[in-house]
Amino acid sequence: MNAAALARIAAKVNGVSAAAIAKADARSAITVRRRFEPAAKRAIREIYNVRVSDLTGRFTVRTGADENGEYISLNASARPLPLVGFGGRWGGRKTAGATALIQKGERKVYNSAFIATVGGQRRLVARQFSRDATASSGRDGRRKLRTLTGPSAFQMVMGQGDVVVTRLAREMNAYRGSELIRQLKLARQGKR
Repeated sequence: MNAAALARIAAKVNGVSAAAIAKADARSAITVRRRFEPAAKRAIREIYNVRVSDLTGRFTVRTGADENGEYISLNASARPLPLVGFGGRWGGRKTAGATALIQKGERKVYNSAFIATVGGQRRLVARQFSRDATASSGRDGRRKLRTLTGPSAFQMVMGQGDVVVTRLAREMNAYRGSELIRQLKLARQGKR
């Protein structure tokens, strides 16, 4: 049942003008657009161990129209997040390596990795190995560090069998319907 369509019909029956209905529809779309990114961050954080601040600036919400009508889309960055942001820890030189907790409940050990300050920021890094290195161990010099990264915002939204993306789509569609009903109710009362 499409509650938003029924609310539009009820508004027409109650004498609300087409302009007021269009205005209510536009306002509900703006409200959904404003709430889309925080809802995506909440849905991601239920599965992944990532800080909200690490997800800031990783999403853009776009609205538009095509032959099927209006749409709202969430675009997520494909750039991977640093692994240290996923609860990265290192116990010192005597440990097997650094650990990170990407998904809640699954801490993983990254062998020979450690936490270092690279470019003024803490990073979880590992030394690069190469066949033509001068050292007998095959390890390159101190400057050759590889920063370890976790999943990107896009991978977190689309990963895990589409759990996050389907939950987010359902939540936003339900919210759009309830917000449109609320806006049409205000239009019927003559307040908007």
